Amino acid sequence: MADTLLLVIRWLHAIAAVAWVGGGIFYWIVLRPAQRAGMVPAPLARFAGIEFSSLVALCIGVLALTGAILGVQRLSEAVAGVPYFVTLAVKVALSAWMFFLVVARRGRGGPKPAGRSRLQGMIDGLGHVNMTVVLGAVIFLISDVLRYLVERALAG
Repeated sequence: MADTLLLVIRWLHAIAAVAWVGGGIFYWIVLRPAQRAGMVPAPLARFAGIEFSSLVALCIGVLALTGAILGVQRLSEAVAGVPYFVTLAVKVALSAWMFFLVVARRGRGGPKPAGRSRLQGMIDGLGHVNMTVVLGAVIFLISDVLRYLVERALAG
């Protein structure tokens, strides 16, 4: 029973990660360029933004809960050595950064002040969807590294 529950938890964790990062990739590569080209009506763009924001909020909750369960479960096993712990800590820190970017962005609504520097524009560009997509891709890579460390430890 416990193995089945862990399988469901891993699946929920993966689905939430794919939904968030995949949605961000879709926005970054498809929706935003179509918006800038005037091909997406403003009401549709607002609707998509609201719906995706709700999805991201759900994903954050699912990822935090399932990640905590999976982290405790894996760290309680003998195969989780120092390299696993350090790699997991990096994954958790990057995930927290993603979560922070979303929460900070929601708190910054409203127009951007005039006269922003080029550096501020670049920071803003990396501060939301672009950066969450990049961080998400790196976190997926780190997940594979974690899996490799466990498989290597089990192989002996």
